[in-house]
Parts: sequence; C-alpha cells; structure tokens
Amino acid sequence: MLQAEKEQWNRLKDKPFKEKFSYFWYYYKFHTLGTLFVIFCIVMFVIAYKENSKEPSIYVALINSNYMTSVETPLMDDFVKSRNIDTDANPAKFDISMTMADDVADDGSVANSQKLMALFNGHDVDVIVADQWVIEEYASLSAFYNLEELLPEDIYLKIQDKLFYYTKEDGTTTAIGFY
Repeated sequence: MLQAEKEQWNRLKDKPFKEKFSYFWYYYKFHTLGTLFVIFCIVMFVIAYKENSKEPSIYVALINSNYMTSVETPLMDDFVKSRNIDTDANPAKFDISMTMADDVADDGSVANSQKLMALFNGHDVDVIVADQWVIEEYASLSAFYNLEELLPEDIYLKIQDKLFYYTKEDGTTTAIGFY
C-alpha cells in the first residue's frame, strides 16, 4: 500500500498544480473538511469561553419585554457611555429573553422563573425591569436588597416618593425598587 501511494505521487510529480489538487481533493476531501470543522469548533469554543469568563459590569433583565435587538442596543450603549464602562474588559449584559405568565405555569414560564432565581442566588443580576406581580413574587422570597439601607441618605431622600415598597408578612415595609 505504501509503495502504491509512492508510485502515485511520483506519477503526479510532473503534473500541473490543478491535477495534483484534484487528486488530493478526491481522496482527502472528507479528512480535510473534518479537520477544518474540528478546528472551527475549537476556535469558537475558545472565543465563547473567553467572552463568557469576563465579569459583566452590569446585568439587566427585562422580564416580559417585547424589545427587539434594534431597541436594545442603543439603550445599553447609552448607559455604558454615560458610565464610561470598558465593555471589552467588562461587558454589559441586557437580557430580554425571559417571559413569565402570572396565570399559567407553562414550561417557558417555569424555566424562566428558575433562570431568574438562579441569577438572584448567584448575585449575577443587578437590575430587573418587570411587571409588579413579578417583583412582588420575588420580594416575598427576599430576593431584593433594602434600598433604605443601600442608598446614601441624600439620594434616598430625593427619590423616596418614587420607591416601590413591599410589605412582608410580618408587617414590615421595605423599599425594594423604583417606579
């Protein structure tokens, strides 16, 4: 077999490049395409791993939004520019993928509810924008910080009338968001 290949290459030695390539492609196209596919997959994996390993500067989740990509980009771009955030080092994430229904427990709503809870538990989400029932549902699980304790007193006093307060079962009221 090795001798036969050697003879074949010797016959092709004086042939033009087009014939050599044609021979090579006929016998090795699947090997070549397979190798290129594997290299492509490895490169894409490394790029995705590198991008996803960066700590995001902010993670905003819009629940039940109907924003399209063209609207999403300027909104986050404007925020990033106003805060001078280097998105190459710390990307800003704007998640518009979650939808939940308050009256139906379909697979999508349950999965998105679990995703949001995982984001809360991992302290990954910074801001959520959602319907009031969503906010109240997660407030009942103590998923939000008390803004009275978190905000500086001068800012708290300025925005006090715009805060959303949640009353817990024990009767205590906590500022957990903005209207």
